[in-house]
Amino acid sequence: MEEELEGRPVESPGRAVFRGGLMTFGTRLAIVLVNIPTSILVARLLGVEGQGLYTSGIIMPTLFAFAGLLSIDAAHTYLLSKKEYRPSQINGQALILACVLSLAVAAVYLVFLRFYEPAREPELGSILTLAVLLIPVLLLKYMGIAFLLGLQRIKHFNLANFVQAGTLLLFMCVNLFVVRGGAKGAVVAYLASEVTVTLIAFLVARREAGSGALIEMPPPGLFKRSAIYGLQGHVGNILVLFTYRFDMFLVLSIAGLRAQGLYSIAVILAEKLSHIPDSVKVVLFPKLASLETEDANALTPRVTRNSLFLTAVAGLVLYLLSRPLLILFYGTEFIESLRAFQILIPGVVFLAVGKILSTDFSGRDKRLYYTLGTGIAFAVNVVLCLLWIPSYGIVGAAWASTAAYALQAVIMLVFFKRLSGRGMAETVFLRGEDFALYGELMRRLLRR
Repeated sequence: MEEELEGRPVESPGRAVFRGGLMTFGTRLAIVLVNIPTSILVARLLGVEGQGLYTSGIIMPTLFAFAGLLSIDAAHTYLLSKKEYRPSQINGQALILACVLSLAVAAVYLVFLRFYEPAREPELGSILTLAVLLIPVLLLKYMGIAFLLGLQRIKHFNLANFVQAGTLLLFMCVNLFVVRGGAKGAVVAYLASEVTVTLIAFLVARREAGSGALIEMPPPGLFKRSAIYGLQGHVGNILVLFTYRFDMFLVLSIAGLRAQGLYSIAVILAEKLSHIPDSVKVVLFPKLASLETEDANALTPRVTRNSLFLTAVAGLVLYLLSRPLLILFYGTEFIESLRAFQILIPGVVFLAVGKILSTDFSGRDKRLYYTLGTGIAFAVNVVLCLLWIPSYGIVGAAWASTAAYALQAVIMLVFFKRLSGRGMAETVFLRGEDFALYGELMRRLLRR
């Protein structure tokens, strides 16, 4: 699986994605070990309603920041991977857009809060207003991550995320034990931790520039090129985020703050499974963008079926341990989250397929396919949430999300078959070469 180039072995795309994905997954496991104590501290010390306040203060500005970004960050990753522009030119555009979009998105967000009924409750309204400060921080963070991924600086990307998790735990301890700032202080701690990702991206950009320019004025055509690429998939990106998070917004709006707190814990636990496909996506996107079509056609099915298999195995283990884990981490106060947590697990397993195939479409510059697929899944999710949350509460929201994730996986598989000519069975079920890869990995681990 390795070719020779100028007498030196060159790692095949499959092995590069596997190695990079494994490294990223290892980092994400370390992050989980840091994030779980953070989550436990917040839930146990703030209680169910405090958890709901904190979750709302993070989710709401995230939705607005992501929607206002126009997927320019994905375009920057793509263009850097293709080496169509200098990093300094991308940096110049990123800085200008971050400033302009921060003002525009923050204004829209504050106007929205004036008409959002739950925000009229004093404590929630105060936290949601404070959370507007997250918008410029998140926009800069997204641009920084795009820069790291575009240059395939996977180690620095992983470092940035690990440092963010560690500083969040530190700041959260200060808030909960020293300052005693409650839910509002928890949002401030989250904001401060997100700044660290941007700082690491800046340091990497400074090193990449060397003695050259760190920031240049973007050349004519760069914004148009970025906007065309970004907008093709931006609706899809928004719908992906809304499919993952809009159920929490509807739970708050329909069932109230306590239900929001309970449901957020179910989502936090179930989404731990997403670290497997998310780790692969980080490496896969820039790799696919640099490959020829036939190589991409061969790589994506292999990556998808292995990601699905590993996520399914982890999901089975998580389901069997769901009750003791929930009680151990969050106590009996959150036991009402259990059923929603269990229902979400198969949904997150299905989600692995959609995540990997959406990355493939982005790498091919065929983002309209995943926009259509996620649009259908989002519509189904909203309809089912509106039908089931009033009657079944957070259990209805969990069933709605799982159904939407399963539908999205099927639609993505159909589109991928049309694009690549590869059958669904090849994309979903393990093959002999996969077992050989696992066998080789086990032998290496035993030798070590």
